[in-house]
Amino acid sequence: MKRHYSHVKCTGTGLQIPAFDRYLAAWVIAPYLVAALLLAVPQLLQPASTQNALELISVSIADERSGPWLPTELDALQLNDNHGWLRAVFTVPVASAGPDAPPLGLYLSGTFSARVFWNDHEVGFKGLPGEDPESESAGPIDAIIHLPVDSVAPGNNIALLELSSHYRQHSLNSIIHGSEILPGLRLASYSSEIRRPIGYYSTPLLGVILLVITTLVIVSTNIYERRLALVMIISLLVAATAELFRAIYAYPYGLHMLRLGLVASALMVFACTLPFYFGRRGGLRMPVSGLLAVTAAGIATTLWIGPPQDVVHAVLWASVPASIALVWKSPQASHGNRIILTSALACLLLSLSLDKDLFFDQYLYAAVVPLLAVICRPTVVKKSLPRTVQLLVRSAGRTRVIDCKEILTIQGAGNYSQIRLVSGETILDDRSLKEMLTLLPANFIRVHRSHLVNLDAVHELRSLGAGKYELLLTHQQRCPLSRTHVKTVRESLAQR
Repeated sequence: MKRHYSHVKCTGTGLQIPAFDRYLAAWVIAPYLVAALLLAVPQLLQPASTQNALELISVSIADERSGPWLPTELDALQLNDNHGWLRAVFTVPVASAGPDAPPLGLYLSGTFSARVFWNDHEVGFKGLPGEDPESESAGPIDAIIHLPVDSVAPGNNIALLELSSHYRQHSLNSIIHGSEILPGLRLASYSSEIRRPIGYYSTPLLGVILLVITTLVIVSTNIYERRLALVMIISLLVAATAELFRAIYAYPYGLHMLRLGLVASALMVFACTLPFYFGRRGGLRMPVSGLLAVTAAGIATTLWIGPPQDVVHAVLWASVPASIALVWKSPQASHGNRIILTSALACLLLSLSLDKDLFFDQYLYAAVVPLLAVICRPTVVKKSLPRTVQLLVRSAGRTRVIDCKEILTIQGAGNYSQIRLVSGETILDDRSLKEMLTLLPANFIRVHRSHLVNLDAVHELRSLGAGKYELLLTHQQRCPLSRTHVKTVRESLAQR
């Protein structure tokens, strides 16, 4: 593709500097700047509960309140028989303790119910834990326990939690959810708002806006593979909206798998469609039946085997490199287009190598911005090369050279074509009508789903009534004309 450059002349030096054209700014530079901005927004809007978080020294677990206590990791916390005790030690500086210090809260996020003791004082509940499902009252997915000022002491403080998780989904890695930015068990300044902070979900929130705009562009612009593009964008839109739901409503933790399953299933559709989109965009044959089978298998694996996020993450690790390979295998893409498409996919590949929890909550929706720009690029119709005035007809192992002026009509016969000549002779060619149309000069057009005609041979367009038409050709030959092609044929004849 040719590039057009404007030049900026520097006064006093005579130096001319090539400036980026609008194409480069719109489709290459701008998307990456937007992606960088989306990654920075959560840091700018970081919730106060993480900015003022106090240090967590150790975490241990036991089946009984009296112990024995075993060290554990929050990202792999499971309960024997869905009931147990958790002991967390926090360090509180002098400035955060005492009657004049701001109130503190214990933030709890995950698929569990809890009764909370702080320095041996019972301070609150997240639902109501129990040793069996009948005695448990499922708590909200997120909760904040207010800690009385007189119960917080300088130095080490112990949070003791009775936990139960009878209503959780066992395909999840841990009953406590969170990331390094927003841990599922943390001590910070108290807030009465128990829902996940919207600042944490600012990336998918802004992503929803970009995805809606992208959808409008797709339905109103001539782009590559419109249907597959819509499938990918709508699946990302569903996933982003489901992510935002946690910042809108602190639902009972038993419903968490419903939300997580919706997010994972939508992203599985995106992951499976991605290579099919780039394959078909590049002119490769990628059957829709194969896409449906792969997607159905992926969703079934996601929901029934799990863990959902791990399955989707693994499939993306396969589908993104596969898409890059298909881009470079494409017979239609220019070298410049291959670079642009690969860089957009590489951005998504890079985000997969970062923190997995933040990938689904934030990184993904920033990483797809260059991909959205690629998808929204209008289809560029290449100027066709001059077609030959002679046709090589292949039939029964023989090849015959025919002057295209001698051809009146070509009729489709399954995977073959019947060529009718001015002389009245009929020749059978072993190529389809669609393939024949790409080889013939511009004066050959489709006039019926099974007929091509040489416009130079048309003498008259006749209406037979009842919506039926025909073309009268030289030598008193006739050719059927379907109602859907009448307008095109009339316009073509008028221009001759």
